[in-house]
Amino acid sequence: MYRIVFTMVAFLSVTIMCAQKQSFSQKIGQLMELVTEENVDNNQVREILKTLAIAPKEMKEGAMDYSIYDNFEGDTLYYIPYKTAEESRFSVEKLKQGEKLFYTLQFLMQSTYTKDAKGKVEFADPTYLYNTTIEELEPYCTTPMKYKNGRGNSPDSPLLSCVYTNPKSKRKLMYWVVCENKIGDTKGNTVKEIKIQSQELWR
Repeated sequence: MYRIVFTMVAFLSVTIMCAQKQSFSQKIGQLMELVTEENVDNNQVREILKTLAIAPKEMKEGAMDYSIYDNFEGDTLYYIPYKTAEESRFSVEKLKQGEKLFYTLQFLMQSTYTKDAKGKVEFADPTYLYNTTIEELEPYCTTPMKYKNGRGNSPDSPLLSCVYTNPKSKRKLMYWVVCENKIGDTKGNTVKEIKIQSQELWR
């Protein structure tokens, strides 16, 4: 019994240490992979989210006694409290259908950066926890979404709009990134929002 508990604690400690060394975009990618596993380990999801609270704030969590999605039961809400609309934050809903877990994740942010002629990136605030670029977030776009008037991910659009597919489980997420300028801007941009949602919730 003690050996099992020690193993679990050691595993979570390694998860936390790895998460602290990762960039913001890498944490987003890991979250997307974790929430689409065949059997989701919510403890890993929760520990990564805790590293994404901008000090001095801490992640809060509470039971969800509601769900806006038919046939899905609300379970837990993870969030960063805020007082003004401009504050960077996230909110994550964990929902259940039987024993299977589903998620919606939203990050509101202001990751502003410029690029020089050689493509080198300089962030407006190098210490900002949510620093990322559209180029760092694009690799998680497995399949561009299709629209009646064309396709997602147009270089002239400020919206990256995709489906992410877990290569192992084949479970899918809807994945959106909203920028200030067009995503093809070569001089820089501001990433303003990332939204991720289990595909089953989007139907």
